[in-house]
Amino acid sequence: MKRLCVVSIMIASWMVSTPAFAGDELAWEKKLPFKNATIHYSIKGIEDGTETLYIRDNGKERATYRETVSNMMGMKMTNKTIVFKTPEYIYSYDLEKQQGFKGVNPQKYMIEEYNRLSAKDKEKIRENAKKMGAAYAEGMGGEIQQNAAKLLGYDCDKVEIMGGSSTYLIHDTDVALKTEMNMMGMKLTMVAESVDKDKVDDKVFQHPAGISAEANSQSDEMAQNMARQAIAMLKDPENVKNTPMMPQMAVPGGQPEMSKEDQEEMMQQMEQMMKGMKGKGAQ
Repeated sequence: MKRLCVVSIMIASWMVSTPAFAGDELAWEKKLPFKNATIHYSIKGIEDGTETLYIRDNGKERATYRETVSNMMGMKMTNKTIVFKTPEYIYSYDLEKQQGFKGVNPQKYMIEEYNRLSAKDKEKIRENAKKMGAAYAEGMGGEIQQNAAKLLGYDCDKVEIMGGSSTYLIHDTDVALKTEMNMMGMKLTMVAESVDKDKVDDKVFQHPAGISAEANSQSDEMAQNMARQAIAMLKDPENVKNTPMMPQMAVPGGQPEMSKEDQEEMMQQMEQMMKGMKGKGAQ
């Protein structure tokens, strides 16, 4: 059940923090309050260190550099990672292990699925998207509070998920300025210390030398299935129970795949979320 909780939180966090599921615009139509930005974060808890997020072209391109030290069961581990995000791909590099991975950006699949729809279905997607985020948060034992706090001069929406984890996103965006995780005894806090809106140096978007990014077809297939099912749920929430679960959802860290019982329980949670969404729409 612990693994189910982790996966549920991952999905809930993704859905409620993705603007595609809340608001009048879809995720790929939204604009950030800055064209370029460099955001420095401090990290404390099960990991201690720093993270720097570089943004350019209104958020279409992002680079995240993370350096932390974790202490698990008395063993210290140094973590150095770089993640590049473009409209087409996401590249992830582990500098300690000298490994790299490349996957299709799930949002690319979302756009492809959306563009295949008729004008009528697109309008239906937009109507349901206005309710989806808040309903999913409530269905997963969470809550969304619009403009709940002001951090570094930016109004932020607070997204709470089961177990006491929360994220503060710059209003109506997917950029987090503060994240607090408290799950199964593991605590982690990541707080933005500064936001610099000057032009970002092109060097930070250069991939590390000597490490090739390997494509992962299984990950791409899972992302495509998630996109299809997300669009299907938005188009027809009442038929979510007939929508197959994401096949063999992979959990980061190489954990085992979900059992049939876990998948059934998560489906029940999704159905509860949909009931909540329809209830909100009826008010």
